[in-house]
Amino acid sequence: MATYPVSTVSRNRLMPTVPALAALATGLWGLTGPSFWRDEAVTAEVSRRSLGQILRLLPQVDAVHGLYYLLLHLVSELFGSGEAALRLPSVLAGAVTAGCTAELGRRYGGARLGLLAGLLAAFSPFLTRYAQDARPYALVTAAAAASTLLLASALERGGRPRWAAYAVSVVLVGLFNLFALLLLAAHAFPARPRQRAWAAAAGAALGCLSPLLLLASTQRGAQISWLTRPEPQAVAEWAVVLAGGAWLVPPFAALAVLGAWRRPVLRTAAVPWLLLPVVVLLGASLISPVYTPRYVLFTAPAAALLVAAGLDSLPAVPAWAGAAALIAGMAPMHLQQHAVDDRADDLRRLRALVERHARPGDGLLFRVTEQRTIMGAYPEAFARLDDLALERTGAEAGDLTGDLAGPAAFARRLAKADRVWVVSKRPDRDSPAYPVDESRFLVLRESFGKVRGWRFKGGYLALYARE
Repeated sequence: MATYPVSTVSRNRLMPTVPALAALATGLWGLTGPSFWRDEAVTAEVSRRSLGQILRLLPQVDAVHGLYYLLLHLVSELFGSGEAALRLPSVLAGAVTAGCTAELGRRYGGARLGLLAGLLAAFSPFLTRYAQDARPYALVTAAAAASTLLLASALERGGRPRWAAYAVSVVLVGLFNLFALLLLAAHAFPARPRQRAWAAAAGAALGCLSPLLLLASTQRGAQISWLTRPEPQAVAEWAVVLAGGAWLVPPFAALAVLGAWRRPVLRTAAVPWLLLPVVVLLGASLISPVYTPRYVLFTAPAAALLVAAGLDSLPAVPAWAGAAALIAGMAPMHLQQHAVDDRADDLRRLRALVERHARPGDGLLFRVTEQRTIMGAYPEAFARLDDLALERTGAEAGDLTGDLAGPAAFARRLAKADRVWVVSKRPDRDSPAYPVDESRFLVLRESFGKVRGWRFKGGYLALYARE
């Protein structure tokens, strides 16, 4: 058995901390710049609920995010439910991802490959974007990277404890995102030499996850009904976000192909990890939509490994110069993602409008029930308004949007209001996808006239006053 100087061993062990610290820095940079968006608003609202209310919610909706909500509930109890506090777990997960990617690279090709791979992961705009998001995508990516690392350890050294640790990591992957269990199909390729041990560990993990799989199947409509069939350019869009910019796609792809060619181990360890989940979800989406780029975020470390292997096949100076050029080329996308209005919604502007113009006792009406969840982002702005159509809150009803009041109760509440704030998707008439909400709006229009309207990214706010 080969021996190495203690200093070399120490450097190898410490090497992953460099990318991890770099990822931590990129994650913390401008963390509170962008506003909460609609999905983060759900996270914020659920995190403020009691433990009992969260456990009551999960059998009805969002069971797939149960572990994440429980984790964020703890964070909210300790540090509050502001942007920095709720996004911090994702930042830490981004650091774990970069560190695990670096260690995988070291195992597959040495310290330089590991450092290159870890730094590419640390500065990836795709990974950084969701490392600054109060949703579970960064955590599932960290779990996937850690699971792949534990698989490599189990394949190298064997032993029941290592296979048990790998099985636990697969359970965590599934608890954070069931679609990420496609990672198991990718793991089947490098696991061929120890197929029986791997199959036993994977089977045990799936057995533990089976109750969640069954429950999630009953909630599927509510979870992903908003998805649409992917357009023909979906693959190109995925490549752009993965590379960090459109002009980076050609060198990124060329280096990945070179890395797979020069490092045969990555053909089985990284290529299936990168491609298989994307191909499966895109193919399935032609029948029933299940694809969006953030659902395959967990494949990004594989791309970093392949590109790093391509760079590592070059002499030292061109390798590091190429890595620096790629990272520098990602800067425009980083800057774009840190813009205040980069997210799908600018709920901070909605908060400012309500705080500036609303009066205590004003009414509030959502023309689309599902849009009510955006109040969870900055609830203090809406605290002095009377939600005219709401009978029970989501926390009381055990769901996300709550129960609506009947027409008579709504009419009684409306009669007491002189001004009503209406939140809708667009300034023109919304599609009558939710007739009950549209009917309430039509009742409002019988005796109230529009005074003024304001656009905010993700919706429209209008003030109506009694005529």
